[in-house]
Amino acid sequence: MVIMALDHASGFIARVHGSEFWTGPFTQYNPSDFVRGPLAFLSRFVTHLCAPGFFFLMGASMTLFAASRRRIGWDTGRISRYFALRGGVLLLVNQVLENPAWGIAFSRNAKSGDGPANYLFFTVITGLGLSMLTSALLLRAERWLGAIAVFLLVGCAALIPHVPYDFFAAPLWLRVLLLPGNSTPVFLMYPLLPWLGVCTLGMAFGRLLADEATRDQALRWAPLVGLVLLSLALGLRAAGGFGNLRGPRDDSWIEFLNFIKYPPALVFVLFMLGVNLILLGAFARLPRVPILSVFGQAPLCFYLAHLYLYALITVIFYAQPSTLPGMYPVWLAGLVPLYFLCRWYRGFKDRKPAESLWRLF
Repeated sequence: MVIMALDHASGFIARVHGSEFWTGPFTQYNPSDFVRGPLAFLSRFVTHLCAPGFFFLMGASMTLFAASRRRIGWDTGRISRYFALRGGVLLLVNQVLENPAWGIAFSRNAKSGDGPANYLFFTVITGLGLSMLTSALLLRAERWLGAIAVFLLVGCAALIPHVPYDFFAAPLWLRVLLLPGNSTPVFLMYPLLPWLGVCTLGMAFGRLLADEATRDQALRWAPLVGLVLLSLALGLRAAGGFGNLRGPRDDSWIEFLNFIKYPPALVFVLFMLGVNLILLGAFARLPRVPILSVFGQAPLCFYLAHLYLYALITVIFYAQPSTLPGMYPVWLAGLVPLYFLCRWYRGFKDRKPAESLWRLF
């Protein structure tokens, strides 16, 4: 959550934000300029952990929740309806509550006809909502979740067409399922099928966490599995071709690690999930960090609030872009009011019934 806020603060306040599309814009960094090269790249690269982590952990939490509800008598149909409703709510949240924040942040660009305000903008929240809706149907196939995840991830890597790196027209249904981009008036960034693969992999991992006999082993082996995924990612990147979508444009370390995210290239998924699993194993052994826990216990509240906060800061104080180093203190300062808001909201939703939609936030 915290490094996700870094990504958006950078894009809003410093107007520095990488673009990693499979076709069309693809940011190239200058290794000889520290601020515009390594610092700009690493400020973006570290935040790539967020989306794969969100989808993976959402899948894990779904199977953990399902296991807990089965113990008190819920059947699979009731659990599926629970998730389907919340997935649908996420789709509404994207359009009704989230998009106005993007409109505020990019209001100057929107006046010139450029920016999310000119589209129905479908972000990671829509991707999560679509994955939750679809995953609700997969609860009956729990034994096959791992195989389904591998099929989706490898299948999507094979299905994405090789086209010239410029504008690519696609019908809306293809945008929703596989290829992000603009099909006027829709701009969609997180297509269902590849991200459903990440979510389903999380569901398979969640099954291990839900079973007391395998929970400790799953957490103990997570870093090793993460290292295996990292090795696979680096091997595919070095080999080029399959799984990359776009290869390095020069021999710099930045280009070697500059993966395609929209849609997620297989090397992107393997690398970022590998790091997430290493971190998950490490955090499982470390003492709890109360401040970070507060952010994680009110995730959607944090997500919406941080967009509005940094968007308003941009409009009020930054008629001209900040430098990237100058953005960092603003990002950190913004976490302070967000912490107190999330702590208040955590207490608010804890007082609500277990099935209340307020708990989704």
